[in-house]
Amino acid sequence: MEGYAKISHFMSEHAESTMVHRFSDINLQNILYLQAEIHGLRKDLRAIEEQNQNSSSEDVKQFPLDWYTLACTLENGKRNKQWEKVLHLRPLLKEYNEAVLLFHQLSKLERPRSYDLNALQDWLRRPTLGGVYLTGRDRDVWFDGTDLMLLAKQSSSNYFTRWLSDSLAPKYYHATMVVKSCLRKKNKIHCPQEDSGIAEYSDTRITTIAQMVGAVLASLLPILAIVALHLVHTTGTRLGLVTVFSAIFSTALWFLNDGKLIEVFSATSAFAAVQVVFIGTNG
Repeated sequence: MEGYAKISHFMSEHAESTMVHRFSDINLQNILYLQAEIHGLRKDLRAIEEQNQNSSSEDVKQFPLDWYTLACTLENGKRNKQWEKVLHLRPLLKEYNEAVLLFHQLSKLERPRSYDLNALQDWLRRPTLGGVYLTGRDRDVWFDGTDLMLLAKQSSSNYFTRWLSDSLAPKYYHATMVVKSCLRKKNKIHCPQEDSGIAEYSDTRITTIAQMVGAVLASLLPILAIVALHLVHTTGTRLGLVTVFSAIFSTALWFLNDGKLIEVFSATSAFAAVQVVFIGTNG
């Protein structure tokens, strides 16, 4: 496979790479054109309605009150101007509403993470990986990297999980490759096939590791805080430790709970209150 077929095949196997252009500017421009056209036609319609209100014809005076009369009354053997203008507006309104709703839905699609975008760019660039060089005018879509949207839903994760997958996992992979290379040289093992440069780690496993670290921190921090406050007898030092442990607790909670501020404030306040109660009862 080559070109678009190769890219689409790669994206089908790596959901985090299913990123395409959003075309926000041209979509909005189209909406603005429709808005301008409808706005002008609406002014024309209101002017015709005002003019018909002063008409001497009894049928025309019934236009605001009777739809059938509005739709069936003819002028010089043709549809009357008011109904003609309504029919002109209908398809434009439908097109405008659909364009607005679709743009709203597109706006909800997440942007790709910079790490995933860099990985796709690297795959396209490197001959040992994808080595795909498009020649058309769209060849810089992914290398430009702006106004992209991710078609596949990203797995929900917190800051710590993303740090594990984006920073720690690549370092672990490179370290593993270095160890393997050293073992090959030491044992004089010839490996004709080079590594592909792509390593896949289970999202479930990474999430599990992050949850385990969070559970350990949640268990250790309160205990460490109480032990430290028990060993220190100076009130000023104890208050300083309360500040330090509360800051550590809130920072850990921020990264492990995806930065939900209200929950960070509530939990940190409760944690600080427990420490203050301990100081008060063990003065």
